[in-house]
Amino acid sequence: MNDWTPMAVLGAMSAVLIVSGVLAYRQKYVAWLALKSFLPGWPGLAGLYLGMAFAAILVLKSMLDIGVEGNAVLALAYLVLFAVFALSLAIGIIGMFWLPHFLLPRWVKEMVDEIERGEDPLSRDLRPGGRLHGRLGVPKTMPEPNRRQRREGRRKP
Repeated sequence: MNDWTPMAVLGAMSAVLIVSGVLAYRQKYVAWLALKSFLPGWPGLAGLYLGMAFAAILVLKSMLDIGVEGNAVLALAYLVLFAVFALSLAIGIIGMFWLPHFLLPRWVKEMVDEIERGEDPLSRDLRPGGRLHGRLGVPKTMPEPNRRQRREGRRKP
């Protein structure tokens, strides 16, 4: 295997993750929401940070190939880039399980609020009168008894 092959694979992975992460943040790519059933976090959004970490690895390796010894500015840039790598990797891995509220895009916050209020399409369909009411394990409500049934119910001792 050539020396450039792992770096090319890592570069392609980072490009795909960065593009899909940006599209996920902009609500252009939402198919990743299907992964929410497997992972408790936000894997589509975490992909952006993982892609940034992989891209930082590529640049760090290139900087090591150039050589940072003796050049203070390049050494400082290397340290800053390493900090970006470590932070991006940590956020990416943690993002698979949980992302803090300030890292979530507005459309995700609004979607979560809709679900909590019960105003999302699925909640509306499961309400009485909705097209899924009485299905999916949600029992139908009992019909209200008429006057005669109520009177008979009161007379019983």
